[in-house]
Amino acid sequence: MQRKKMTLRFDLDRPEDRQAWEYLQGLNAVSLNRTLVSIINQAAHISLMKDDFRSIIREELAAAMKQLPVQSVELEPGSDNEAHDTIMDFLDNFL
Repeated sequence: MQRKKMTLRFDLDRPEDRQAWEYLQGLNAVSLNRTLVSIINQAAHISLMKDDFRSIIREELAAAMKQLPVQSVELEPGSDNEAHDTIMDFLDNFL
């Protein structure tokens, strides 16, 4: 059996470190290693699930967007300055 050793340090001046330290101090010393392994594995699993959810949401949104009716808009021929002036005139209405 191959074992690896890791040292974990807590800065008790930081609230999140103190909270973790206090949680670990309340555990049974025999189960501490197993608990930490379980917590790390759960965090990794949740991270993978988040990535999966993001992919599913992205795919569903893309599929829904493809089904939306889209009307193309053709711009009237003109200079960019005219378009800029029109936009600025519109925005001036709100000031």
